[in-house]
Amino acid sequence: MMKMLIELNSELIENDGYSIEKMWGEIDAVFAKVDCTKNIIDNKTVMYEGNPNKGSLMRDMYIIYSDLSDSEWFEKYASKWTVYENEDDESLSFQETDGLACMKKYKYI
Repeated sequence: MMKMLIELNSELIENDGYSIEKMWGEIDAVFAKVDCTKNIIDNKTVMYEGNPNKGSLMRDMYIIYSDLSDSEWFEKYASKWTVYENEDDESLSFQETDGLACMKKYKYI
């Protein structure tokens, strides 16, 4: 199973004159492609959870990573993107990965 915690920098977004709601709409559309549920923590933080009955974890993670890293604004306005996954094995604990660090490391390779 996969979970992803995303937090947006609402102050920076507001200072730059953009709409945080519009950005959440774009992020929601990415996660809707792979059948994730959205759990709102607060107006700047959301936890997306993959469908545990779906057998395409790697494909789904690739779609999400590709879409978010191709976004012109995501890297600038995301203050946190933590990926939790356990290889779809409920007996395993979740492994935690810093998605923003990975994006910055591999974006131009």
